[in-house]
Amino acid sequence: MPTIIPADDADSKRLAVALLEAAGDRPERVRTVSAGPRLAFEVDDDLAAAIGTEQYMPEPEPDPAKPAPKKAAPRKTSVKAAAAG
Repeated sequence: MPTIIPADDADSKRLAVALLEAAGDRPERVRTVSAGPRLAFEVDDDLAAAIGTEQYMPEPEPDPAKPAPKKAAPRKTSVKAAAAG
C-alpha cells in the first residue's frame, strides 16, 4: 500500500478530498498516517492510480506463465585453493 505525503497543509486538504471522492462508498480504503512531520495518506494501489499521482507507479504483476528466475548457488572453493590465494 503506497503512502502519499502531501507537500503542505493546503495540499493535504485537497488530497484528502480527492482520495475520499475516489474511494466512493469505501472510505476505509484511505488511512491517515501521522508518524511523520505532517499528515500522510495510505491507500491501496488502485486508489493511488485512480487519483493520478505522478510520484506513484504500481509495481507490475508477475506473469503467472513465466516462473521467477532461479538464483545461482554460491560458488564453492576448495580448501587448497583458498589457502593458496
